[in-house]
Amino acid sequence: MTNSKKRTREINLARIMVARIMFYLNIGLWLLMGSMSVWAMIQDKNDWIVLLVAFFFLFSAFTLFIGVRVVDQKGRATFIILLSIIGVNILLSFVGYPDFTYIIATLFDIIILANLITLKAYYDQS
Repeated sequence: MTNSKKRTREINLARIMVARIMFYLNIGLWLLMGSMSVWAMIQDKNDWIVLLVAFFFLFSAFTLFIGVRVVDQKGRATFIILLSIIGVNILLSFVGYPDFTYIIATLFDIIILANLITLKAYYDQS
């Protein structure tokens, strides 16, 4: 019995580590996509709208960073927050289709979501 608990804990920690790595990769990808979009808009001389677009890309990266910080904390609220962050990020990544980087961001989000769903029992523990 203790052996199975230890193995379950190791599997959960491995899934959390994969989710954390995918969060970091996703943050980097969103910052790259944001800088490419802002640069293209600056080249097209879209002055004030560039600030708004840059804000939304930075906000998306910031919410993913919050996800990285709370992914290992237990609690139902943490699980709901993480699912909300990933759900909104999936919706935001549909804006840029068919761009290849947005497809990669969506795949990262789906991998994170799959890891989080398998960790539901971990987050329900108090």
